[in-house]
Amino acid sequence: MRPSTVNDTFYHQIDGYVKNVLQAISLKTNHRTHAENLAIAQAVRRILARSFKIPITEERALINGKIPKLLRIEKLSDLSDISVFKGGNIVLLVPDEEVHNIRSLFRELNVKNDVFGVREAKGLEFDSVALIGFFAYIEERGSAEQWRNALRWLSSTSSITQTNPTGEKVAGVMLDDCDYTVSHPQIADEAMMVYTALTRSRSQLFIIEPDLTASTKRKLQQAKKYRGVSLADFAFSKLSDLELAKAVSSIDEGQAEMTAAEHKERGIQMVTQALDMINAREPFDIVRKKLLEAQERFTPSTGNDRPLLRQCKRHLEALEMKRDLMRDAKAKFFLRNTGAYRLSGKFAEVLLFAQSLGNFLNKFSGDSFLEAEVKDVKSLVEEIFAGTPYELRFRDIFN
Repeated sequence: MRPSTVNDTFYHQIDGYVKNVLQAISLKTNHRTHAENLAIAQAVRRILARSFKIPITEERALINGKIPKLLRIEKLSDLSDISVFKGGNIVLLVPDEEVHNIRSLFRELNVKNDVFGVREAKGLEFDSVALIGFFAYIEERGSAEQWRNALRWLSSTSSITQTNPTGEKVAGVMLDDCDYTVSHPQIADEAMMVYTALTRSRSQLFIIEPDLTASTKRKLQQAKKYRGVSLADFAFSKLSDLELAKAVSSIDEGQAEMTAAEHKERGIQMVTQALDMINAREPFDIVRKKLLEAQERFTPSTGNDRPLLRQCKRHLEALEMKRDLMRDAKAKFFLRNTGAYRLSGKFAEVLLFAQSLGNFLNKFSGDSFLEAEVKDVKSLVEEIFAGTPYELRFRDIFN
């Protein structure tokens, strides 16, 4: 817990004069993960500290655990091969921009592991986590050379953060400028992304990297940003040399059964994931599939939580009715050639739409979990009927 978190937690329960005391408290024992996972995360934190003046945290782990494992594969589809990857309970974390494509690919491959983007996973923890394609993603963004340099810093004993070459050598290679604040500010976002992903695991941590595609290699070669050895290979070599991780040829964590509590926890995470998909405007069919997956986690044979199952079904029903209302409105009232709504001569259609709207509001208005869905429908109705003779009628329906 950070000092600010301690303060936020306790400040309103006690007299204000101790606020400054609470801000000075720092709990330095990490109860979330073990020493081996913390070590690799702290290595990335040192990169942030050296280049971007981000404070290094003085955490220590309460227990020891298994060293993180590194797996190189030719392509993502290799993860559907159980001789390469077997681990039904491993949660897959991917860069946010890659979430949609990787989810679609894994659905086609029947890879059933849960897939989260880093933003979705922030604040969540899982027993076993695999980071998928983070170094390939960084290389595609053109930051490979800076990351090679930053990874070399991990073998340096200096704390230099000045500009200009440092004069230090690691394995015979001169270290470059340590200060990327102005020259390569994207490294901070990339490193924080990796740090957040690494710290989602309570127990077993894996880093899995596919080869760059041929088209990506050509693009990087044309931009003179590819040296024939991928960033993933360089990073794996460096992490192995530093004994922060261990290279393996396959992953076999078995297909252990989840407890009811684990099913319920995962179901709640899936609902959260579905809501993030809605906010990201992902296709409805994908959101629907995720909510159906969440429902399966609440059934008597899994999480056995009837209230959560009922609420999850209710949320999906609200989404389906909202989708139908929006489709109905577009089909009946929207003119594509003008980009405007036309209500003239549509009295009967308006009455039918009002009836459907009333059914939706009777079911879902007043449900605090569905405020966003009701708000979306209200915005659509205002867009269509504001300033028309029907405005008062629809206002009465909402009231």
